[in-house]
Formats: sequence, structure tokens, C-alpha cells
Amino acid sequence: MSRLGCNGRQVHCDGCPQRTSRFDGGRNVVKRRCPSVLIRWLAGVLACGMVAVLAAQPSGASAAQREHLRVRVYVLDFDPLMDDGVPLSVERGWNDPVGLDDEYRSDVDAASAGVVDQRIVRTSVVRAYPTKPGGFTFANAQYLGCLVDSSPSYCAALIDYSRVLNTPYDARFGTACEALRQKRVDEVWLWGGPWFGYLEHLMVAANTSCPQVSRPFVVMGFNYERTVAEMLHDLGHRSETMIQAGIGFGLWDRFDGRRGRYAQDFACPAQPDAAHPEVDPTTAHAGNVHFPPNAYCHYQYDRDYPVLSDADDWANFPNLTGRQTVVNANIWGGTQRGFLIWWMGRFPRKPGISQGVQNDWWRYVFPSGRSHPPP
Repeated sequence: MSRLGCNGRQVHCDGCPQRTSRFDGGRNVVKRRCPSVLIRWLAGVLACGMVAVLAAQPSGASAAQREHLRVRVYVLDFDPLMDDGVPLSVERGWNDPVGLDDEYRSDVDAASAGVVDQRIVRTSVVRAYPTKPGGFTFANAQYLGCLVDSSPSYCAALIDYSRVLNTPYDARFGTACEALRQKRVDEVWLWGGPWFGYLEHLMVAANTSCPQVSRPFVVMGFNYERTVAEMLHDLGHRSETMIQAGIGFGLWDRFDGRRGRYAQDFACPAQPDAAHPEVDPTTAHAGNVHFPPNAYCHYQYDRDYPVLSDADDWANFPNLTGRQTVVNANIWGGTQRGFLIWWMGRFPRKPGISQGVQNDWWRYVFPSGRSHPPP
């Protein structure tokens, strides 16, 4: 076995069989590798300053094999008028949800290689605050106060999801529940500012908040103070939750490899330490929303440290080969947005089912998506 070292020279691992891996009921079948050679090779990469340049999408299912999930969305944009008659988002200089929606849909399309097609059926702009428990809604002074001092209990209170979903904010379109029941839409996006009371994502069980909707659906909570990176962050946590529920932690941990790091505190020292240990550069995987494959602390999206990762190999799922490539922040551009597009781009997306597991993990993320032929 040989690998490219500095200046294109071959680094040999004589007598060491290549690592192989297959999906076998959640187990990994792995042959021996030479860790000392890999460590020396990675050290050479660091010394030479060489970074592997990888394609944005790993090789995998062809376009002919690719699935296509169409997801129809109802957007409720809560943007109340302030005392001077100017919408909150405009007065505060925050972002335009319409533009963010377009960027987000484009990024998800890129991450899924065209598998996920999110189509906004209708956007209703609501010039009011969403209702919280007990019928509470902010007065402008109360809301602006929360931006300065969030100690009052009404600041952190979540919205009354059932009431919001069953309120006809748009007389022509009806309530969100009606649109879901009539199968005009598959999920709901809520827009608002800080302290509006949204969860990043909420899976609503059948016949609960919308009593006559007989299938589960997702409500996303977006913040127009933030950017598309935070929208992708929300989707990333939704993906973690829903894929883990679908495939189990054993298989997920083979993909992620960093789940235990969520227990770390949110400090990020200049160098790894006992509470934030260094990453093993020879056995990295894909990582998760907070921890890229080479990160030793939360949100470390810009770290240059190269590691060997099998993230690209998941394009071959369920027929994993054990192939590894060198990854670091240069691969995804050193930003949260770039990393999350890259990371979700590692989700398997072939059609079919293997040993009870969907080969296309986007089906877990968008369970209400409807299969259509690729456009």
C-alpha cells in the first residue's frame, strides 16, 4: 500500500493490508492498518503545509440512482410593527427572511446533491408576535426589554405551538393545521426574532397539536437576526435527532465518531488539554454539528489540523470500503456554513433499504417528503 507524501513522493506501508469495512448489522469489520506510518505521513503533511483538495461531493450513487424528495413548506413570518410603524426586522437592521429562505433551500439542495427539493407553497407575513402559553403576547416595550434583560420568565417561554398552528393568520390560506391536514404542505417554518420562543426544530406527533393531521410533521424555528449558517445549524441538529432515531446510535456513532464530545464544556483553549483532548489524526470520522472531524472544542470550524477521515466513504453505504481521505478546515472553507454543507453532504443517499436501514438518510430527515423522479 502506498500514499502520497511531501512533494508527491510515495510513502509505503509494506506488508500492511488495506483497511476494509462493511455494513454488517451495525458492526464494523476492519482489518489491520499501520498506525505508525499514518502518523508519520500526517506529520509530513503538516510539515510541508500540504492540504488535500477534495471534491465537494464524494463519489457515490449516480444521478440515475439518486432519489428525489419534494418537501412543500408553509412559512409564517412573524415580523411585528413597532411603535413607529416600522417592522421589527427593518428597525433593528436584521435580515430578510425571503433572501435567507432562498439561500437555505439552495444550500440544502447542494448538500443533498439534489435529493431534497424544498418548495415554499406560501409565505404569510404576520404583523404581530406569536402567542405564548396562557395567551401571552409581547407588547413592544416588553419585547425590547428582553433584548436588554432576559430575566423575566416571559422572555424565555416557548410559544404555544398548538395555538400558533391552529390560528388563521392568513384568511385566504387558512391555518397551518388545515394546510397540513389537506396535504397542501408537508412542514412549517416559523420566522421571528430572539426570544420569540421557537425551538430549532420540533417533530409534532400525529393527532396532537393538529388533531386531524394523521402523520407527524416538523416545525422549524428560524431567527432573522441570524444568518443562513444558523438555519443549517438548526437542520443539522434535526438531522442528528431524526437519523439517530431511525438507524440507532451504534451505526450513527460509526458515521459521527464525536457524539461523546457534546458533554464537553464550551470553553475553547488555545491548545488541547485534559478537558478538551486532542483528536486521533488516524481514525477520524464525519463529526457532527458542533465538532468537525478535526475539532477538539465546540464550534471549531476553522481548524487547519489535518486528520484521516472515512467521511467520504459513506457515499458507498451500505457497502463501506474503509477508504480514508485527509480533511481539515480548508475542505469546507473554514466556516460554519461551509462545514455544515460538507457534513450533510456525507449522508448516504442511495435508494433502497439494507437490514432495515434506509440507504438514503435524507428520508429520515424529511419523512414527509414525497418521492418524485429527479427533475
